[in-house]
Amino acid sequence: MYQIIFSKKAAKSLKKIPTHYQIQIKKKSETLSVDPFKLDIKKLSSDYTATHRLRVGDYRLFLNVNIETRIIEIDDIERRTTQTYR
Repeated sequence: MYQIIFSKKAAKSLKKIPTHYQIQIKKKSETLSVDPFKLDIKKLSSDYTATHRLRVGDYRLFLNVNIETRIIEIDDIERRTTQTYR
């Protein structure tokens, strides 16, 4: 099992999101801890600080996955807009 860690920025962003999306994000993060690569995780290019992203409805979770230590850090949570990946 992987350990899930929310950064301060991600925890702050999570509080601002509507409740039904918060529930979905928490459920996905629990599923993520079991096997992260069975979900819709995409590897990001080297331009980003995060290494992967996960879709949850209209929101994107930006992740750093460390396979050796089995830790997944959720770096940020953003709503998908035209400015999300810039």
